[in-house]
Amino acid sequence: MFAWGKASEMLILLYFDWVGCSKGLKEWETQIIDACEKTDVEYKGLYGSMNLKWNYVSIFEAEAYESFLAMGKKVARPRKMPHNIVEVLLPQNL
Repeated sequence: MFAWGKASEMLILLYFDWVGCSKGLKEWETQIIDACEKTDVEYKGLYGSMNLKWNYVSIFEAEAYESFLAMGKKVARPRKMPHNIVEVLLPQNL
């Protein structure tokens, strides 16, 4: 819990490379949006990453990592996404 009494929600960053066309990326994003609507995960959007390692980052917000995992099971990882990594940011109560 935050000091202000609100539930703590983690941010989840999905960094990935994409080797396909923008149409395929949009189709994958549409599947992600649909999966988030069926779970307790809020999709914050797709961003271009300034990180030299990754092309893109999708940002999610969830109360539990298990919710993110459940959402991810609803969408198959496309072959055009050769590799990815997940970073979880936890709120700090200072």
